Amino acid sequence: MIEVALYGILRAAMTTLGALLCERANNSGQALAFTFEDERLTFADLFEQATAVAAAMTEAGVRPGDRVVLLLPAGLDFVRHFYAIQLLGATSVAMNPYVPAETARKRAERVRPRLIVDAPLGRETMGRMGRIGPMEAALPRTTDNGQRTTPLAFLQPTSGTSGESRFVMIPHHSIDAVQRAAMSFFGITPDDVLVSWVPPWHDLGLVRFIIGPLYFGAACHIVPPSVQTIPRWLAKISEVRGTITGAPDFAWRLAARLVDPRAVDLTSLRVGTNGGEPVRLSTITAFESRFGLRNVIRPGYGLAEATLGVTTVAPGLPVRADDRGNVSCGGPLPGVEVRLADDGEILVRGPGVFAGYFEAEEATRQTLRDGWLHTGDVGAIDSEGELYVLGRKRAMLKRGGAVLAPRELEEAALEVEGVRLAAAIGIAREGTEEIVVALEVDGDPAAVAFAAAQAIQRIAGFAPERVIVLETHSIARTYNGKIRHDVFRAALAAGELDAAILFSSSTRGAAG
Repeated sequence: MIEVALYGILRAAMTTLGALLCERANNSGQALAFTFEDERLTFADLFEQATAVAAAMTEAGVRPGDRVVLLLPAGLDFVRHFYAIQLLGATSVAMNPYVPAETARKRAERVRPRLIVDAPLGRETMGRMGRIGPMEAALPRTTDNGQRTTPLAFLQPTSGTSGESRFVMIPHHSIDAVQRAAMSFFGITPDDVLVSWVPPWHDLGLVRFIIGPLYFGAACHIVPPSVQTIPRWLAKISEVRGTITGAPDFAWRLAARLVDPRAVDLTSLRVGTNGGEPVRLSTITAFESRFGLRNVIRPGYGLAEATLGVTTVAPGLPVRADDRGNVSCGGPLPGVEVRLADDGEILVRGPGVFAGYFEAEEATRQTLRDGWLHTGDVGAIDSEGELYVLGRKRAMLKRGGAVLAPRELEEAALEVEGVRLAAAIGIAREGTEEIVVALEVDGDPAAVAFAAAQAIQRIAGFAPERVIVLETHSIARTYNGKIRHDVFRAALAAGELDAAILFSSSTRGAAG
């Protein structure tokens, strides 16, 4: 009876991703879909096993439109459960499973889920379900004015750089638009080989490497995401002759330091996206020169509210930087429009833009205005239409009437031996803004702070008013490592970090 009931639910509820999985299983079922360590899944395997998990979720009361929180690590269990949710017409909410249990519970409760999955379901029934035929009725619906409307596929937690994380509502039609744009822009075919190192609770990991293979018909090899596994990531690219991968800038930077180029052959790689945090030209130069690549690492700009990508440097083109070291993130992806507001804020319009924040109407109204997504980021667009991202609007620094990106000062400080992390903020003092650079360091705090002030003087033309050294882990960051400048500024101004300050010095005249 369970199987008959589940069949009826699937027929009625399956939406774009579920229908696409069904189509892949029926038409190219024996093609490899995913691998993780020693385990492999074809598209047929994935459909059958995701259906078994869906049966277990149905027994737990999950129905179309319900939210299901996934607290699972990267791997094939995550893939099975994500697609089980899609087969049921429910909404996935993937969260970091490695945070403390109480933190995970509080985050999950914010979306009022029908089910929280923190261990695999349904293994005892895997393989018992038969295939379901074509799902014509489940394809994206059309409204009277011609706009496609589809249910929500997933909620994506934002990184929380400006405060508490929100949940971005991503409908199926936004995913469809973004995937087709990526296929066109990068020329992705079933012959491509994806290698994923990014966590699946991150939008890059989920959209490009968990959802992407269904659109591309290409296999994805999943590597456990951590700093320690960066060598395994490159080794997997070498082993399977990977053609497409992606990671934030820090991972490329560490890979160039940690991996012996004699141990891997990365010449099969044709696209390695670099985004999620400020991109450094030195990172790209170091990685490509170390591994014998050219014009492979592609800087890009995106955000959860755009279902991943907004702009990217096109395949084969050289990467450019402006005279202040800001790296070009390329031009808009197909179907995407980008412009700047009068204050330099980056505005985005296109079919991949999200449906709003979950149960946050005022925040949605502030972010979606007149058909444009107001990103909260500041940028510049050059004469060829390429975008340069300067930083978060509320994190920008003011100096002598000019606006500076914190990245410029932070990168200068990070070039100093002993600096592990740097954060540049502005604090209002008697009608002016005092620029403070905070460091987490190895070695003598005073010596490292003085060297950092000198480095900033050389690069920026001025020294910050203060350089302070803090205990490790004192600088506020998001779960994926981005500096939360607003949160850190407020804590420092309120004196909440006084006990963590190991060294503080005015640099007036000291770095000249």
